[in-house]
Amino acid sequence: MTIPFVLSIPPVLGWFIGKWLDEKLGSSPYLMYGLIVLGFIAGFREMYRLLKRFGDEI
Repeated sequence: MTIPFVLSIPPVLGWFIGKWLDEKLGSSPYLMYGLIVLGFIAGFREMYRLLKRFGDEI
């Protein structure tokens, strides 16, 4: 149940924050795309850590 949220929330937050920063700084769409990619990386990293931790408990 946790894994879908771990994979979906960071890119969505990256999109919102990147879009807001692009509007403020006039750098559209570079920050938005960069933060979406960082969100995917963070989500997969956290998924890996969760799977590793739960795999060790079994």
